[in-house]
Formats: sequence, structure tokens, C-alpha cells
Amino acid sequence: MYINSSRFLESASAESAAGQLLILGFDGTAYTPAIGALFKKFRPGGVILFSRNMESPDQIKTLVSDMVKLSEDVTGLTPFVCVDQEGGRVSRLPQKFYPKFPTAKLLAADGSEELVYNTYNEMGVILRGLGFNVDFAPVADLDTNPVNPIIGDRSFGADPEKTAKLCVAAINGLRGAGILSCSKHFPGHGDTSLDSHLDLPVDPRPAKRFFEAELYPFEKTIEAGVDFIMTAHVVYTALDAELPATLSEKIVTGILRDKMGYKGIIAGDDMDMKAIADRWGDAEAARLALKAGVDVLLVCHESPRRQTVYDAVLREVADGELDDAGIKSRIERILAAKSKIAVVRGDG
Repeated sequence: MYINSSRFLESASAESAAGQLLILGFDGTAYTPAIGALFKKFRPGGVILFSRNMESPDQIKTLVSDMVKLSEDVTGLTPFVCVDQEGGRVSRLPQKFYPKFPTAKLLAADGSEELVYNTYNEMGVILRGLGFNVDFAPVADLDTNPVNPIIGDRSFGADPEKTAKLCVAAINGLRGAGILSCSKHFPGHGDTSLDSHLDLPVDPRPAKRFFEAELYPFEKTIEAGVDFIMTAHVVYTALDAELPATLSEKIVTGILRDKMGYKGIIAGDDMDMKAIADRWGDAEAARLALKAGVDVLLVCHESPRRQTVYDAVLREVADGELDDAGIKSRIERILAAKSKIAVVRGDG
């Protein structure tokens, strides 16, 4: 199911447009009236599932199918059905039923682009069979800090060229299975000593380092046609001394859009993470992220934050803070990605 952006923008209410800028998580393993009410209220552009939502193949297929039908009934659009499936410790699929996929570090030790392609293609085939259409992978961060608590073996390593090649192989593997991909966490989370789920990391390295090394894998994934790039909740003092990347117009628009020429969807990392949630009010964080140039905001848990973030996005849309060009360009990027999903499904 797909309609063009002009028709959507002409007919959509501010509420519908605002909802397309959200990807939401929820609790539970089956459709409930509460989930139905969630979709009718927020009309989200996508959902994200975690291990807490997945028990068995048949249960996952039923849940995803119900979510897709509900979303299409409410919004008239196919939703992004997202998951973080990287392999290693970031594997959401229930291990009782699916292979234990290797870490990026282990794949990089072999160094084979074919092995990476095949591994991510196998993951993609499984995800596609369950009804997913977006995998927030691969990790494009360079693993340069041995005490980094959050990246480590999720990265293909410290070498920019090797990491770039393997990230591209992963993207191609997912694409071959009909899954949209996402390189993360822009402009690089690999040299921090704090976990942004729990605190606000600061990376004080000089700008030259980023332009010579950290950005290279992202540049190559852009050339490979990556569908999403996810921003990091990290302050890079040489690039923006005050705001983390997700909230920084200097980084999101100035570097990723303008300097690097990225035309796909920019997703902010989860707004529930303490790097953001403990320091900015929900409304202010959402406003700053949109002002920075982020296209879609993730709220991955059941909490009042879903309402406050939605309200903030709706205000930006309804009050014209996102001017016509700003909202139109976002919707165009989102619907262009959804058109790829429709082609894979055979919707035309």
C-alpha cells in the first residue's frame, strides 16, 4: 500500500503528518485493544519490536501481521516494522528458534565481504519471512576505545576502510533479502567511555579525526544507498560544543545533509535513553531534534514520553515551525522508503 507524497500531504491532517515522523515501541506479544488505541491516537509511521515482543515464529508473524493491517487501516500507509538485529549481543530474535549470529568483530576477524553479505542476508531472509522490513544495522562506528561499554564487538573494528567495506556488504546482504538498512551511530560512537543509554558521553577529539576516519564508513554506506542513518546521543565538542549529535543542527544538517549529501532518512536514536531524557524535557528534545534535521524520532518503550513527544511533533507541524518544505521533504523521504517496501511485497 503506497500513495505519493503530494497526495498524502494534500489530504493528510497535521496529526497524520506528525505520526509519520514517529517510530514507537510497545509492550506485549499480541494485539490488544490498548495497542489499537495507540495506533489510532498517534498514527505512527512505524513500530519497533524487541525481545520482549517476540516468543516464537508463529507468534511474531501474527503480531507483525496485525500491526501492519492496523497501521494500514489507520494511516493508509505501510508502516516501517523495525528491529535491532545485528548479531552477537544485539540479537532480538528468540535464540530457541533461530541461529546465534556472530558479532561484527568476529566477522571482521575473517575479513570476508562475502561472509558478511551472507550472514546479513540470512538474517534478512528470516526477518523478511517474519514480516519485518527495516533492520537498524549495521554498526558503522569505529571501535577505537577498549573501555567503550556499548560498542566494542558490535563494530567491525578500528580500520575505516575495512569497516566501510564490511558495512556495505552488510547493507547489500539485507537489501538482497528485501530489508531496509541503517548505518549507526552518526558521526561515531566508538571512542566513548560511557553508554548513552545511561549517561551523556562526550567525545573531545578534534574535528580532523572525524573527517579523516570516523565519517568514512558512513560516507561509503551513503554511496551504497543505505536507507536510514541513525544519530548518536553523544556530544562531539569539536563539532558542536553544546548539543549531542541527535539535537545538533551543525552535525545533522551541516555535516550529514549538506557536507556529505545524504538524501535518505535520518533517525534519532531512542528518545528514552538517559543521555537525552535526563537532560532535556521531552518537548524540547523533540523540537531540537526536528530543528537539527532529524526525520523520524524513536520512542521505544511504553511511557508518557510517547504522548509528550507526539504532542511536540504535532505542534511543530501544526504551527508551521516545520515549514512546508521541511515537512514535505521529510514525508517524501519516508514515502520513498515505504515505496521500496511496497515493491518487495508486490504492491506495485
